[in-house]
Amino acid sequence: MTDRDSRVTEGLPRTEKGALGYNSSMPRVTCEALALRRSVFGETSQIAEFLTRECGRVALILKGVHRPKARKGGGVDLLDHCQIVFTSRGRSRSLPPLSERVVLSHHPTLRSREDTLRAGLYAVERLRALVPEGQRLRGVFELALSAISTLDSGLAPQSVPSVLFALDGGLLRMSGFQPELDRCVSCGRQPHAKHSLRCVPAMGGVVCSACFVGHDAVSFPLSAAGAGAVRQFARVQPSAVRDVVLPPAIENDVRRFYDRTLLHVLERPPRCAAPAN
Repeated sequence: MTDRDSRVTEGLPRTEKGALGYNSSMPRVTCEALALRRSVFGETSQIAEFLTRECGRVALILKGVHRPKARKGGGVDLLDHCQIVFTSRGRSRSLPPLSERVVLSHHPTLRSREDTLRAGLYAVERLRALVPEGQRLRGVFELALSAISTLDSGLAPQSVPSVLFALDGGLLRMSGFQPELDRCVSCGRQPHAKHSLRCVPAMGGVVCSACFVGHDAVSFPLSAAGAGAVRQFARVQPSAVRDVVLPPAIENDVRRFYDRTLLHVLERPPRCAAPAN
């Protein structure tokens, strides 16, 4: 392998026959994954979508997993944390087959409570909406795994919203959709720290009182304390806020911010609502 080949393959997923499978036209990729979606395919197979650190979102076919003597451990469950091996098909449109799967965690505590299960399904919907298929976003897998693992850790119900706020904040930042909160997006001036702000998602952030005229119908209020909390949530892992319980007024501010911002970004309301205190 040349020096140029070494540079190109640096940081890519490990394959069974060398980086990028130079000894094979169809390399086998080994990586960690979170299961985000599943559907029945035929009588004995399943199509599953995984979030991986190296490859982003990938859809794979699990052949024969519903047969009585299947060797792959049965079908995939949502939110399973797995080690998977699949055969890359490059630019082919056919789904790559999953060759091996080892479940690292089934997250039983998360599944045993209604609030954390709803939060997990909310996380799945956000990840599928904001993470492009087949594209790696640096840090997204760690963010998602931190959120799911924290929801599985037996945290207090009052802390569940903070974990989801950290997930939403991180996803918006990593996908490039985080609104500007430090300066008016119209004139560039810094809003007064003690004043309530007006956020206009269509303009990309907050507007000052001088630029607010004409945006009443598409804006919403955001207190200075709420804006500060949003900034913090965008920079921390969900595991770091497992004990954080926001005052009701600030929690409502932050929730409205993420709901309205994500409604603008996704152009539809969520199918799975986040649990509230």
